[in-house]
Amino acid sequence: MDNLVERFKSGDVAALSRLISMVENDNPLVDEIMLDIETKTKSAQVIGITGPPGAGKSTLVDKLIRVFRKHGKSVGALLVDPSSILSGGAFLGDRIRIDNTCCDDEVYLRSLATRGELGGLTPKIGEIVNLLDAFGKNIIIIETVGIGQMEADIINYADTKVVLAVPGLGDQMQAMKGGILEIADVFVVNKADISGAENVAFDLNMMLQLKHSQEWTPDIVMTQALNNKGIDELYDAIMKHEDYLKASGARELLASRNREFACFNAVMRKFKRILSEQSATDFDIIKVFDEVKAGSKNPHEGAREVLELLLDNRNRLNI
Repeated sequence: MDNLVERFKSGDVAALSRLISMVENDNPLVDEIMLDIETKTKSAQVIGITGPPGAGKSTLVDKLIRVFRKHGKSVGALLVDPSSILSGGAFLGDRIRIDNTCCDDEVYLRSLATRGELGGLTPKIGEIVNLLDAFGKNIIIIETVGIGQMEADIINYADTKVVLAVPGLGDQMQAMKGGILEIADVFVVNKADISGAENVAFDLNMMLQLKHSQEWTPDIVMTQALNNKGIDELYDAIMKHEDYLKASGARELLASRNREFACFNAVMRKFKRILSEQSATDFDIIKVFDEVKAGSKNPHEGAREVLELLLDNRNRLNI
């Protein structure tokens, strides 16, 4: 394990991939490894790309990576695909659309599965971002699953959130009622050569005019990712937002909030794992769940008793 970490620190891509796999699979050594590695983070710029299915996110990421490389940036891209609710597997098809950057040593691509998460990301995305940061990537791009209005977990990880919209999805105002459009730092109207694109941009601009209290007003960029049009303008909009974050002090506020979220998330995952393990072996906990299932005990009363049982045995459980 020490050799693996040293290889990672020396820039071994295979070691990076192995560590990411360990993080994904919840290896018990991960906590110790992350304590060591996270001291090496260099505050990479994290960009979230989100939007509905079919908006062209993967194609846009491919073209955006090329622009960042043109500006001398080392890039890590995390491409999240949905998992099957039956098998738990994932097709990981985003890589099919991002094949022209794979031969660049300064670009690292990783396909990830949601593993049942509902917010458009994978459970260990924060730790994986930290690994890429410590590995020396200047830019980390996270492409989320295209699932619609509730795909908002990216707000807890990305400095700049890029939200894609496309013409032909029906009532634009219906799509704007809530959810992911509220988290945007930059709007992209992709497939701008399709009829109705200007209407989408008009609706977005009208929505922005209603938000008078915002300190930052997102740019609206028209792109045709497939034809490589508008990508330089998108790059400029992303860097404009990065400059704003640094000048306003908002970047450190984001980092502070994200660290708090990472801590809370880690606590919840550890507790969930302990509860799952004990629920299968501890007779007293099994008895409580059986009473709840039988209807002889209220679920809230059962939850309190399970929590008390876990805390009473916290030394044995290493809580």
